[in-house]
Amino acid sequence: MNKLLCACVLAAVPSVASAATYFQNTNDNGLFTPFNSSTPAGAKYGDGGWLSGFQPEGFTLTGITLGLAAFGGTANGSTDITFTFNDGDPSGLVFGSGNTLYSTTISNVQLIADESSPATLFDLYIPLPSIVTSGGFNNIGFSIGVSNFNFDGQFGFQCSSTFGQQIGFYTNNASYYNGNSWSLFSFGSGAYGVANFVAQVVPSPASGMTLAGACLLAARRRRG
Repeated sequence: MNKLLCACVLAAVPSVASAATYFQNTNDNGLFTPFNSSTPAGAKYGDGGWLSGFQPEGFTLTGITLGLAAFGGTANGSTDITFTFNDGDPSGLVFGSGNTLYSTTISNVQLIADESSPATLFDLYIPLPSIVTSGGFNNIGFSIGVSNFNFDGQFGFQCSSTFGQQIGFYTNNASYYNGNSWSLFSFGSGAYGVANFVAQVVPSPASGMTLAGACLLAARRRRG
C-alpha cells in the first residue's frame, strides 16, 4: 500500500479535545488516499483500536470525527461515503468481533481541489446513536467505502504515527475489504510504519468540527 508523505494546510477548523475524549490521534504521518474513480464497487478500508480507560460496563459513544483528505484533484468534486462503526476492527482479524454497531451513508461529501497545495485535509464529524461498547478494553473500529465518486483526484485518510496517538490505543494494521473478503496491511515497520488513521471518538459532540452526519477512529498499539 502506498502512502503519500506531504505537508499540507488543514482546510477545516481542527477538532477541540476535551477531558471526555476517549480516542484521539494527530496527522503526523502523511496521507493514505486509496479511493478514486476506478475503485471497485464494495471496496472498503478500515481501522481499529481501543479506548482509553478499562471499563467493564463499556462506554456510551455519541460521535466520531474522521481526519480525511482529498489529493491531486484539478476541480472540486464530491462523493457519497458509507460509514460503519464496529466492535473492534471491521475485519474481525484483530481485536473485537468486527460486528457492525452502526452504519450510515453520508451523501455529497465535498472534495476540494486546492491550487496552492496537492492535498486538502478536512474533518468529518459523524453522530453515533449512543452506541455502547462491549466493556473491558472497549474495542472500536470503523470503515468507509465510496459511491457516486465524482472527483478527478484521490480520496482517503490522514495518518498518524505511534507518536501521534494521544488518547486510547492504536493497532499496527489497517484493513481492506475487496468486495469478498478482508485482509490487513501496514505501511512498513517502526513508528511510522503503522497504518493508523486519524480519528477522534467522543461521548458527546465536540466543538470546532465539520458536521456531516457521522465519524470515528484511527487505531493504535498492539495489546499484549
